[in-house]
Amino acid sequence: MKTTRTRTTKIVLLLISATLLLSYPLTSWSDEHKHKASPSQQRFNEIQKWIAIFEDPARAKWQKPIEVVRKLELKPGNIVADIGAGTGYFTRLFAASVGPEGKAVGLDIEPAMIEYMKEDARKRGLKNYEAWLVKPDDAGLPSKFVDVIFICNTYHHIEDRINYLKKLTGALKPNGRIVIVDFYKKPLPVGPQSVAHKISGKEVKKEFKQAGYRLTKSLDFLPYQYYLEFSL
Repeated sequence: MKTTRTRTTKIVLLLISATLLLSYPLTSWSDEHKHKASPSQQRFNEIQKWIAIFEDPARAKWQKPIEVVRKLELKPGNIVADIGAGTGYFTRLFAASVGPEGKAVGLDIEPAMIEYMKEDARKRGLKNYEAWLVKPDDAGLPSKFVDVIFICNTYHHIEDRINYLKKLTGALKPNGRIVIVDFYKKPLPVGPQSVAHKISGKEVKKEFKQAGYRLTKSLDFLPYQYYLEFSL
């Protein structure tokens, strides 16, 4: 009886271990969205793993970062806030685009990402590339501070989005813009695996309208994402 019980226990433990191993994903861009359920839940304690995901060279093929920056039509001296910046994948490009008289600020809720961006800025010699730690429900940007607020692959994670957007209105300079780049709400080879975890461009437009914004540009040059631009 004791031997049977011991064998049963071992089998159960093996099954649990196997289940855990199968449920723990291999590193890929889509894995980021399995873990990053919401700003209040996301944690990036395994910093090297997430650096590998966010900085994966394969990402450039579909993210088209240079083209995205070009579409933003940034001007020398502009200030750009990159919400949910992660490793500063776009932030560093913004800093280079706006020149030394401008500024690019990467905002994230994870301290490890902030430290990574600060070191990244130092290595690249970009003094106009900054990183700020922020709260999940408030970007904490100063009044009339930014020309462009950029939110890439992050908007669908934000909770209470309409109130979040309303808080951003005061941070925009006159003629300031908010640009959203996020995944189409359909099965895709990258991004959240569950369609339920995505938000459609139609939903984004509706929420921005409720928050007091108007759509000023809509582009479809990206294979898996929409590009939407809003102003007050």
